[in-house]
Amino acid sequence: MTGAMLAKVALFEMLRDRGIRYVFGNPGTTELNFMEMFADYPDVAYILGLQDAIPVGMAYGYAQATGAPAFVNLHITPGVANGLGNIFNAYKAKTPLVVTAGQVDRRMMLQEPTLWSDLVRLASPFTKWAYEVRTGADIPLALARAFKIAAAPPAGPVFLSFPMDCLDEEAGGPAPWTEIADGGSPAPAVLDRVADALAGSRAPILIAGPGAATPAARTALVQIAEATGARVYGERLPVRSVFPTDHPQYVGMLLSLSQLRAELGGADVVLIAGARKFASLLYTPAVQLPPRMTVIHLDTDPWEIGKNIPVTLGIVGDLAAILPAIAARLADRMTPERRQAAAARAAEVRRERGRREEEWRAAASPPAPGGRMTQEFVYRTLGEMIDDTVTVVDEAITAARIVDRYLPFHTEQAYLGLAAGSLGLGLPASLGAQMAWPDRRVIATIGDGSLMYAVQALWTAARYRIPVTVLVMDNRAYQVLKDGMATYKGGAVPRERLVGMDLDAPVVDIPGVAQGFGVPARLITRPDELRDALAERSSGPRLLDVVIE
Repeated sequence: MTGAMLAKVALFEMLRDRGIRYVFGNPGTTELNFMEMFADYPDVAYILGLQDAIPVGMAYGYAQATGAPAFVNLHITPGVANGLGNIFNAYKAKTPLVVTAGQVDRRMMLQEPTLWSDLVRLASPFTKWAYEVRTGADIPLALARAFKIAAAPPAGPVFLSFPMDCLDEEAGGPAPWTEIADGGSPAPAVLDRVADALAGSRAPILIAGPGAATPAARTALVQIAEATGARVYGERLPVRSVFPTDHPQYVGMLLSLSQLRAELGGADVVLIAGARKFASLLYTPAVQLPPRMTVIHLDTDPWEIGKNIPVTLGIVGDLAAILPAIAARLADRMTPERRQAAAARAAEVRRERGRREEEWRAAASPPAPGGRMTQEFVYRTLGEMIDDTVTVVDEAITAARIVDRYLPFHTEQAYLGLAAGSLGLGLPASLGAQMAWPDRRVIATIGDGSLMYAVQALWTAARYRIPVTVLVMDNRAYQVLKDGMATYKGGAVPRERLVGMDLDAPVVDIPGVAQGFGVPARLITRPDELRDALAERSSGPRLLDVVIE
């Protein structure tokens, strides 16, 4: 990989050398000299989305599944603008993407031609690094730097702008790749301090988040929970599954700051492992924890530690290494008396979990004859029919708040969620995840409102025969807004004041829309239809429009 060549050739040589199998994109005129290269590089496949948010969302799902940066190419200003919502989602979820876009010829920029804008300024707020190359010779080095920065902890999206004429200039050949090793480990004395606090705790709590979504970190968290008898909570609407959701010491997600204050009030030691969502969308007073409480926060990103919750001790590093080291030290400190006390705490947590499960089962009862199914019933039915070979990609919004009550998630591959709240990610992300994990069954649970933000992704699913099952939670409303209005007003709100929150006049023919994009679809209104439809398998995509309350 040496010697002079055109910059666009060097770029594709580097993509091939990097093992990039897919370029996710939506092309335009400023990408023509980029697009012509795919004919010469058949091992680098172009995956077409009909709107720019779709390829960014697919790349998000693919990067989440593989753990490696995914490559995106967008169309100048409109493409970057359309893709920003899912770039923002990737930024908040610390998902490694290399997002690129074509730019007008440098000789035209001063004229401000059609579609031109300052792309770097547009992308900068939601990327780790954004740069517009100045010459063709810049492209190999810029690309190598982009992949390095995207992958380096904390991972995230980066952006490169390629003026058309730069791609046709000569470059000095591909640049070598740079890899960043994991950071150093905390000092043994720091780990000892954490183990001492956990071993001596009388009321420990663990909060697990996606920063701990690795097999080693998850196993260690289970060991720590079982050794201490701790109650375990999940992060609100997590981007990945972490702690096993059917473990008897797992009691659910922390959905609000008011719940966090109530649930943590009696704890003396709180271990936060990779969890980051400690803020509300609507105003809520800041969290004030008792001064006697010891709060230990582990994360790969120092920015997240102590950001919204006071922390006694923060540790930055690789949780896949830190948590097993803590678990080993903790085991050495658990005397017979401490083990007995921990067993008693674990038994009480199991009883608490049992009481909550009774409430969850009651909420998931089948509907009365002629009545609509509830979101709880749909999730309970789905949970009874999946195993550890299934990945659920969730953008059901209102329903997503209860997903961990009914679906058994045991691995980090079991669940992908919406990190930041910009709608239109779930469906394309499910396609990317399915491409990265062809041996898994991927089910996308999508709200009917969310579906409208990325419905074009169904065409891409049909074009490439991506066998995702799309389960639409169809309540024919923006229910999350209705719930938010009730919170804002402090009680029930008359329907006439819920303006712009219903999607029933007219009702969207979701199966008809899906079929128009080439995806087989069914309308599901009865419990028996739901179970039968979920049991079916297909070699291509399909959609189930499930009408719920």
